[in-house]
Amino acid sequence: MTAPAPLTNDQIIDLAPAAGAFEPIDGVSRRYSFVPTLTAVDLLREADWFPIHAEQSSVRLPERDGYQRHMIRFAKNGLSFEGERVDMVLYNSHDRGCAFRLIASIWRKVCGNGLMVASEFANFSHKHVGFEPDDFIESAGKIAAAAGTIADRVDEMKVIEMTPDERGVFAQAALHLVFQDPKEAPIQAEQLLAERRYDDKGNDLWTTFNVIQENIMRGGLKGRKKGRNGRMRNVTTRPVKALDRNIKLNQALWYLTEKMAELKQAGNLNVANV
Repeated sequence: MTAPAPLTNDQIIDLAPAAGAFEPIDGVSRRYSFVPTLTAVDLLREADWFPIHAEQSSVRLPERDGYQRHMIRFAKNGLSFEGERVDMVLYNSHDRGCAFRLIASIWRKVCGNGLMVASEFANFSHKHVGFEPDDFIESAGKIAAAAGTIADRVDEMKVIEMTPDERGVFAQAALHLVFQDPKEAPIQAEQLLAERRYDDKGNDLWTTFNVIQENIMRGGLKGRKKGRNGRMRNVTTRPVKALDRNIKLNQALWYLTEKMAELKQAGNLNVANV
């Protein structure tokens, strides 16, 4: 699978201006060690990780504009397998909001979805204070080395068949991740199982996971919700645009899927008791 053409630093800044900040937001402490995102990008390029996509969160406060959270996706040659590709996501901000994070991600060719891996061996955090370039690159190397393990886990998920009841349990658990009170959710859990393309017809765990993930992340599901006046009104679920929520939901879904795989492989899944 061929990755998109690598982005230049100027192209990254066009897509995510905060990535080009040359100083932190006003008010940071003297201990804050400013490390530009583009410095990290250049380090990763030297390690043969190439940026292919960039985006940033919107902000409500004007003073945070240009320093907000941003995310850059990287690809590396030789990490593609069976219609998927193991990428790496760099997540950062210059508003004291977060440290550098490197997260393994799976890009799926059929739908262009980027799934976030929650496993400890595929997630690393590096603070701005005391930033060590060698440690940072070592973490990127560990993600590249873990690509085979990630591919094996995906292959395991592809051969785990789910019964209709098990898929329903999975969808209900996913609904709990999105809405604090699923009883007040505008949609039903079974709507998360509606495939958007022919290639997503299937009852295996991997397909089920991807269908649910796409329905959550891209939104567009029709439902009903009680308005302020107490009357029911038609609504459409919105796509997840906030980067921190994107990562949180993606990783929670990955964790849920891994646990479902463990239960199925151990033969311990009892739908009636879930």
